[in-house]
Amino acid sequence: MSSVTHSYIIPPDPVSFASSGPAKVSPHKWPKPDIYDTRKHGDSVPIKPAIYEKLRLKGSMGYTVLVDCQAFENEILPSETRHLLRDPEPAVVEKFSKALGSIFRDSTQLSENTLASTFSEQVKALNKYQLCPSHTATLSTYKPAKGDSARFKVDAALYRHEFAPTSRRPDWTHCRLFIEFKRGGTSYDPFDDTHLDAPESGSDERSDVRAQLIGYAHHTFLYQHRAWLYSLFINGREFRLMRWDRSGVIVTKTIDYVEDPTYLFRFLAYFGALNDAEQGTDPTATLLKKNWKAYKLMDDVAKERDSDLDHAEGTIVTKYTPQRAPSPGPTPPSSSPSGLSRSETRTSQPRSTHARVTRSKTREAIASSMPPPPLPEADSDPEDIDPTDIEDVASGDPRIFRYVRTKFRNSLEKDWPRYKILVGEEKRVFLVSKPAFFSTSMFGRATRGFFALDVKSRRIVFLKDSSRPVYVGVEPEGHYLNQLDTIDDPETRPEIRIPRLLCHGDVAGQCSFTAAYVQWRSRSQPVQGDPGVKATASAAHPIATGQGSSSSSHPRALLGKRSREEFEGDRSSDVEELLRHGASQNLTLEPDDQAYRVYTHYRLAVHDVCLPFSESTSSKQLVRLMLHCMITHMLAYEKLRLLHRDISAGNVLILPRLESVSPGSDELTVVWDGILTDWELAKVVPSGASMESPRQPERTGTWQFMSVAYIQGHPCHPVSIADELESFFHVLLFYAVRFLNSNVPDVGSYILQYFDTYDRRQDGSRRCNARKEMTMYSGTLLTDGDDISFHDRNGKENTQLNNLFASLLERFKARYDMLRRARKSQKDAKSSTPREHNTETVVGSQQHTQSFLEKRLRPPQAIPPSTPEVTVEDQDTERLSKSLNEHNDVVSILMNMTKPGTVPWPRMDAVPDRCPDHYDPRHTVLAMVSTTRASTGTWEIGERRLKRIKTEASEPLSLPTQPTAHRASEPASLASVGRRGRGGTRRNGKGKGRAR
Repeated sequence: MSSVTHSYIIPPDPVSFASSGPAKVSPHKWPKPDIYDTRKHGDSVPIKPAIYEKLRLKGSMGYTVLVDCQAFENEILPSETRHLLRDPEPAVVEKFSKALGSIFRDSTQLSENTLASTFSEQVKALNKYQLCPSHTATLSTYKPAKGDSARFKVDAALYRHEFAPTSRRPDWTHCRLFIEFKRGGTSYDPFDDTHLDAPESGSDERSDVRAQLIGYAHHTFLYQHRAWLYSLFINGREFRLMRWDRSGVIVTKTIDYVEDPTYLFRFLAYFGALNDAEQGTDPTATLLKKNWKAYKLMDDVAKERDSDLDHAEGTIVTKYTPQRAPSPGPTPPSSSPSGLSRSETRTSQPRSTHARVTRSKTREAIASSMPPPPLPEADSDPEDIDPTDIEDVASGDPRIFRYVRTKFRNSLEKDWPRYKILVGEEKRVFLVSKPAFFSTSMFGRATRGFFALDVKSRRIVFLKDSSRPVYVGVEPEGHYLNQLDTIDDPETRPEIRIPRLLCHGDVAGQCSFTAAYVQWRSRSQPVQGDPGVKATASAAHPIATGQGSSSSSHPRALLGKRSREEFEGDRSSDVEELLRHGASQNLTLEPDDQAYRVYTHYRLAVHDVCLPFSESTSSKQLVRLMLHCMITHMLAYEKLRLLHRDISAGNVLILPRLESVSPGSDELTVVWDGILTDWELAKVVPSGASMESPRQPERTGTWQFMSVAYIQGHPCHPVSIADELESFFHVLLFYAVRFLNSNVPDVGSYILQYFDTYDRRQDGSRRCNARKEMTMYSGTLLTDGDDISFHDRNGKENTQLNNLFASLLERFKARYDMLRRARKSQKDAKSSTPREHNTETVVGSQQHTQSFLEKRLRPPQAIPPSTPEVTVEDQDTERLSKSLNEHNDVVSILMNMTKPGTVPWPRMDAVPDRCPDHYDPRHTVLAMVSTTRASTGTWEIGERRLKRIKTEASEPLSLPTQPTAHRASEPASLASVGRRGRGGTRRNGKGKGRAR
């Protein structure tokens, strides 16, 4: 592994977010269209390149920072490696310009293939002059990589010589810098240098090219473990340099490299001299070789074993008897896998750190425990796993559930790379291959989930790799899991069902640079002549000589002049200094900069490998599992005042475990628990009268399951218990409609209208869809005008489930009745207030303060005061509404309906998914986003919208034909929305910027 000479360090003081106006909470950022996949519903979704590219594009507007090449060298490239920049010899420049200039003499006949081939050959020729001696440029225009379901075919890429592919296919595992070629002209340039504040062109052809570039960057990050990535865009005789990370992409203005290739040569020479870590690869992730012990260990662990257990609830298994005595060392916890109840096992756990790490030897860890196979023989390599890192785990039950091993085995795809990655301060070693799921967005959290092999215990665990926001008050997910796990209450702790934390931590302090750079740049002087545009680098800077600019006016000068050798062994960097300097000057993220969020790379590993709720076999089991999650939510709030804030179908899971049939029995039975997971958005609610303040620039969550009040009330409505309980209701309904029999005739259409669509206001902003809103306000579930009714396989009514939904809806309807009355009372109060007419002018600041207080003091859930005219019905409504201010009432309803002795529930009434296999909401979401663009002329960037000013230098927006307004009840008509309004047939192929 290359030594780390450059890393992006998390600031010692997280960035603060300054909210605008009287908002009590973070402004709501509407979900990116590209996250509209059913993975959040607990399922995987097939990769469809055409849809993915368009959705990525819609969700990636507003993440581009435009700079000139001088600024790229002086401010973007790390100062500790900037001395590697050097000017080429004049003879080399002349030869290169002459060779490239010859192909542009007749530009009408120029093809991308000719340009790519000639350019690549010239780059290879540069190796004779030691400009890029360790790399080679390889073309990959016609064939995708083997096993790549997205079928991307990037034009070319730079590889180290030993890894350069010879098959003319891209190798995403070893790609160090990808190169995309276009034949030239404005129509193929995805960026507009005339708009510094909004350089992303909105025309269809140019947007298609940008979608290609985003797709290639995302694919490189997906196959590799990276902190950042460089790329090169060649458009005819012009080029752009690009630097990608999770908070955005920094792009240079175009330069004619045929006339003057100096900047291009300087960058290629610079890039060729960097080691892997300096090129952006994650130094805590090591690519495995097939002859390594770690690689062979993964294959051995993946093999099916006769001892693997069936996970079906109620399965009886025999108590495990150890075959040999445990090795000397720390005594394992007294609770073994044999014959203990869940409560006894939970409460008997020691609370030490060692106990939490070794808890995989207890009964509860059987779902993820592994037998200790001997390490396979392999060639020795210092980067391979060390046998001394493996502990003796023979004292625990080595059996695991069959589904756990199957999931791990399926992740070991033939053409997917395998990595050894380090997690946490202890640098615990895990082995991973293909992610079980991944975010389709290049920017943002970029979460990936892996079924991982813990080398130390040789057990299969679940590992999450993501970019978490770095803001004051925002804690990592592992922090909350640890707090919940260490609640010292023998009655409460067994009922808190969460993933059991193994280890977690930020990855080598890696922090996204783009957002930090935007923060620094936004505080410099505006560009002359355009007060509305943030300043970019000064064009007066001379070309850097390798020492960097000595001016303190740019971000990377904060460390002074330090040589590369001075950085060896020093994990500090100029980004850390930049952010530390900003923090010392009260660095805050203003609302205008909310598209660029500060992220740090984060990993978390948990013992438990779980199942989705779609595995439920009956309605009663489904409700009981949901009850487990609601109890966990209730206790987290009661003990820690902690709200989850992202209740969704993908965040409630099933954990099978073993429990003793009876005390002293040698038989164990499989029991299922509902697990509430994904606590990364959790927040501690202030006690008493403390005002809840925003911690980061946007609200986040899962759109499909947000409460109607939460959507309607932003930005002054903080998440409440009532909102979370409503989200639980939406999740329960989602699984019930899909996996239980009912009178819903078209489940796909119902799911689309209730969960996966939205309505639009006149200004194009999104609002809750009509079906979900109507359900909450009316208190009824309707389908084709009839009440929804669930029944068993024989058509007999499922009375218990129908009554449950009716009871819950009665309470939600009461809540929305009270909210409606409160709004009406406020309107009546305002309209009845007499206005004083005088000639005195109100000072602007006084007027602002008055408006500020009016909004700030307005309670989000105000209840009208009781009056003598209030009826009994009104009192019942108020009582039911107030019952949602805490968990007890709703939890009691579910508990009473599922406890033994109640009216019997149908047995095994779950059915195969009633949502059709071809259902894919992404088509409709893409159409709706395109409709918004057509009706408003804008692209949606959360609450911020980019509306480009048409100039002679910019191409006109090509908008689809203006459609009529559609509501969620008309999904069929939306399928045709968003088609190209340009007319004519679009040519396929690279020449028109199509993804390949």
